[in-house]
Amino acid sequence: MQPAQRSSAVFSYHANRSMRENGLTRDAEAVQQEESARRRPKSPWRTRLPMLAVLLAFALVAFVGLQLSSRAKVVPVGADKSHAFLRDVRVYEAAAQKAFTPALNSNKLTVDTAKIAADLQKQFPELKAVSVSLPVFGSQPTVYIQPTAPAMILASQDGLFVLDSNGRALISGNDVAKIGELDLPKVTDQSNLAIQVGQIALPSSTVAFITEVFGQLKAKGLTVTSFVLPSGTEELRTTIQGAGYYVKYNLHGDAREEAGTYLAVKARLDASHTAPHEYVDVRVENRAYYK
Repeated sequence: MQPAQRSSAVFSYHANRSMRENGLTRDAEAVQQEESARRRPKSPWRTRLPMLAVLLAFALVAFVGLQLSSRAKVVPVGADKSHAFLRDVRVYEAAAQKAFTPALNSNKLTVDTAKIAADLQKQFPELKAVSVSLPVFGSQPTVYIQPTAPAMILASQDGLFVLDSNGRALISGNDVAKIGELDLPKVTDQSNLAIQVGQIALPSSTVAFITEVFGQLKAKGLTVTSFVLPSGTEELRTTIQGAGYYVKYNLHGDAREEAGTYLAVKARLDASHTAPHEYVDVRVENRAYYK
């Protein structure tokens, strides 16, 4: 063989031998790794059961603890006198239960307490404020309701209504079981205007005038048997228990002064044993007339 051919053959032999050795080495390493993997002890799945049970129990407790019952507890707050014109508490409980029924409101993480309170207050105009409290432990939410302070009872062609100081009809008398327990002026409106709950029934100035007259007469031990708002006039007529006449007031005047004028006239009439047969008129400032 020529020198070049011998050199090429020698190189080829060494190259093939190196490749075979490398291949054998890699195969041996792979076999060794597989054997090591087989010999390595494996954790039996039974050893993981306690941890899985703990995690499952924790998840279950967390899930149950976040759930809310739809049977909310309704608690009236505020002055006891105001509670007399509220509806039966079962009415508010039914409305609250409906509010907590949707899926989003049955979980402490997703419940919208502000919306529930706003919806209940809108549904029941007699409520001044509504707040919802969620329990840290337990599932029953609590709904606190605060009634609006009632100012008077209005009798109209549409029935009886409880009004607030703004003249807004809070609730129909048909929905109030204890309306007779309210120590409020009872006014008859002869204008025959339609009245709706949640809407303004009388001007706030009229309510303030009547309330002031009622308070002044009551402070003197007089019992008003009726307040009347005649149709088409700007006057108020009151009837005093035991008197055979009524008193005319000007709704645009000063209620305190007009009530004071009547009290002075009454004292003078009683002293002289004089009794008007029809009315006492105090609509003109600093003057009084009787018939």
